[in-house]
Amino acid sequence: MKRIGLGIISYAHPHAPKYAAAIAACPWANLVGIAGLGVNADLAAEEAERYGRPYYADYRDLLARDDLVGVYVGTEPRRHLEVVREAATRGKHILCDKPIALTLEEADEIVRLAREAGVKLMVPFNPRFQLPVMKVKEALDSGQAGKLVSIFAIKYGKLPTKIPGLADYGWLVDPEQAGGGGFLDIGIHAVDALRWLAGSEARRVYAHIGTSLYEGLPVDDIGTMTVEFENGVVGALSAGWANPDSYPTWLDVRFEVLTTEGAFLIDSPYHDTGLPAQAAESGPGGRRGLAPCCRLLRHGSAAGP
Repeated sequence: MKRIGLGIISYAHPHAPKYAAAIAACPWANLVGIAGLGVNADLAAEEAERYGRPYYADYRDLLARDDLVGVYVGTEPRRHLEVVREAATRGKHILCDKPIALTLEEADEIVRLAREAGVKLMVPFNPRFQLPVMKVKEALDSGQAGKLVSIFAIKYGKLPTKIPGLADYGWLVDPEQAGGGGFLDIGIHAVDALRWLAGSEARRVYAHIGTSLYEGLPVDDIGTMTVEFENGVVGALSAGWANPDSYPTWLDVRFEVLTTEGAFLIDSPYHDTGLPAQAAESGPGGRRGLAPCCRLLRHGSAAGP
């Protein structure tokens, strides 16, 4: 079986080391190189040496490789458009971490570049590939669960500047680089999951997002949102950097789904390691999103278990 050549561009995002580990361990993929861009370039170089792969100080040299099929883009969001333009121009498929851009105009441009270049573009919204959430989606779509009434979601984490280690993740609390704070950083996954489970787009949204937990923080730390979808389903979400230092887990994820025939409770969505949510996020095998990404590159569809 021919392995898919994948590369990592930037270790600015906390997820980058996890994707590198997953690619290196995946039988379908070959980690062909790691490039530094933005903060934590020294960590990117160390990881390249650890995996025995070449390191590129200029990410465009990585994109120039003929055996490179696709890249994970882990830069600060303000650099996404630049990197996507370079990758799409060279015909490389793109897994771009969230948020896709800082403005709607930049997001539209990223989508346009990928479409015109004929390359795959994917944002890793992992709830779509977590087995418990997938099972609920299947029950909803098949009709066996009855009619969907409402969805309530919680996604809480700790302040990202407190992530253990020497890496610098300070950009996540810089509005000029991150575009938002706790609600954007963590809640974005649940917002996408609400849309996906509801099978509809939003008609009306109310949100209260602000800085309530960390005095002086330049970005929001917590937010609450209610949404009415076009099909009448109601959703609610509370998300942000709400877990204190003393809290036993880094990440809490919960979905409560109410239907006319019953209800579903998902409080352990990370199925692939059998570990609590925070361990699944931090462990080397915790990025199950790599499998659908490989399916996307092979077959043009990320669907599947």
